[in-house]
Amino acid sequence: MPNARGSRQRDSIEPLLEGWRRERPDLDPWPLAILGRIQRLSHHLLRDAETWLKPLGLSWESFSLIVTLRRSGAPFALKPTDLYKESLLSSGAITNRIDRVERLGLVTRHKDPDDRRGVIVRLTAKGRSLADRAIKTHFDAMAEILSALKPAERKQVAGLLEKLLRSIETAETLEPRRRQDNSRLKRRRRLS
Repeated sequence: MPNARGSRQRDSIEPLLEGWRRERPDLDPWPLAILGRIQRLSHHLLRDAETWLKPLGLSWESFSLIVTLRRSGAPFALKPTDLYKESLLSSGAITNRIDRVERLGLVTRHKDPDDRRGVIVRLTAKGRSLADRAIKTHFDAMAEILSALKPAERKQVAGLLEKLLRSIETAETLEPRRRQDNSRLKRRRRLS
């Protein structure tokens, strides 16, 4: 995007690309042009989200947990493993995150009727009210951040990112099967 002088403003990744082109002209740093920017965007967005969620008394993890329950629909309840799968959280320490929002009175734990050892995490009325306010704040803030893009550009970026994410997630799903198939093939060869 041009600045006041008419020259194009540089982002924080461009100097990295220039450095690699200068120092290793034999390499094409094009992956850094895409993935480096995605990584920087992720960092900025998480930092900004913490800023707009803080007045609501929420961290990113607490926010993600309660809005995941809210999005799940009535009765706004999920097993911890489903919470992890349906949210933007990592699997590590999901129990601690549930503990935090439970202490805030945003969720309750209930015995899972289908699994004696399992629990169901349910959003409280207070949690649902806060989730509704928080997601509106979040969507409004994200829309403001993305306002630099025209509607057609938003659609194009979303489509390209979806394609990239789908290819990565598909590869991750296939990788355990490939390892299993390779293991079977090696066993067959040893037995032959």
